[in-house]
Amino acid sequence: MKENLNFNLLKQDVEKEIREKGFENLYYALFDEHSSQLWAIHLFYRDGKFMVNSRDDRTYIMGKTWEFENFEEAKLLFLKKMKSFIEMNRYLVQNGDSPYYSSSLWDK
Repeated sequence: MKENLNFNLLKQDVEKEIREKGFENLYYALFDEHSSQLWAIHLFYRDGKFMVNSRDDRTYIMGKTWEFENFEEAKLLFLKKMKSFIEMNRYLVQNGDSPYYSSSLWDK
């Protein structure tokens, strides 16, 4: 199936949604499973499946890796994880705690 996928078009589709939602300042990696970006939310393709996970400050996977047969479902979870990450960091800042990293999406 991989040979039929145009990852550049899929990446453009996700980046368009990220821009529309104003999430550009979040750390993320698209179709680069081995990215070393700290605190990134990842969307990638492996073994015939689209996968979504989040990484910590050592790039270890936090929680589980979600697997999807369908790109649209993976994209929706990826964007939902981004929104949840913003909400979590806003909560931390509002309660006097440090966010995972500085961003205009939650900094005072």
